[in-house]
Amino acid sequence: MTDLTARALADEFTAELLGADLRISVPAPLLDANADTLTFVGDVDRFAAGLAAALEVGAVVFAPSGAELPDPGRGAIIPVENPRAAFGQTVARHFAPRVAPGIAATAIVHETAIVHETAHIGEFTVIRAGAMIEAHAEIRDHVVIGRNVVVGPHALVKSQAVVGEEGFGIEKDANGNNFHVPHIGSVRLGAHSEVGNFTTVCSGTIAPTVVGDYTKIDDHVHVAHNCRIGRNVIITACAEISGSVVIEDDVWIGPNASVIQGLTLGKDSLLGIGAVALKSIPENEVRVGNPAKRLGDNKK
Repeated sequence: MTDLTARALADEFTAELLGADLRISVPAPLLDANADTLTFVGDVDRFAAGLAAALEVGAVVFAPSGAELPDPGRGAIIPVENPRAAFGQTVARHFAPRVAPGIAATAIVHETAIVHETAHIGEFTVIRAGAMIEAHAEIRDHVVIGRNVVVGPHALVKSQAVVGEEGFGIEKDANGNNFHVPHIGSVRLGAHSEVGNFTTVCSGTIAPTVVGDYTKIDDHVHVAHNCRIGRNVIITACAEISGSVVIEDDVWIGPNASVIQGLTLGKDSLLGIGAVALKSIPENEVRVGNPAKRLGDNKK
């Protein structure tokens, strides 16, 4: 339960309030909206009936500021540039559960690791020697954080992820037998970054594998050793990023995509679902297929 009102919420987004200053109790999908609920609509024409029904029962609705909006009637409308983003930010600020700082009793934290007092370490998680967990970071349950890994402020590592174990660097010895090249570079996760469930981010060989600020990595993703990933990158479920790949800022990588070692994905580029990148991708380019071929420009 919150004390949030439509007027206060509009003020948060420096937006106009159309209609009544209604109390907001809970968020809801558009088709489930009711009195005292907050919802959003992205396409006013496509979802006109749902919008009308939500307003009729007295819901508060984020709607696109550039659209022709109906009379709010018994409800209220807050026009914003991106209704879905505004809705998500509001849920995060006012409705999402917050974890308590501290280290779970079942967690194992090496004596040389540093965990900020505002960070959260979940059940059965292991934090190895020399790791640093910075302010307000959240490490969930059954996670392994390897030696000397840095987890930046407000970063999130979800359950069952492994960050900073050795990468798969194999060479032959003098007798022709495989041996594992040591990986001592560790990993650095940026501020507000995210690593999904069952995702692996491997240690760099000498220098760290880097994940930039605000980059979000989905569940079941593999990021190999020596990768350098920029800011605001999105890597979706089951993608595989091979060793020494450079991913520049604002890149989007689709589900089940694969990137061969040593490539560069240029700023604002997009690799489609299931695509296999065998060559570097220039800035702002969209590639799809196996092997990935140019589809066009990434028009945002």
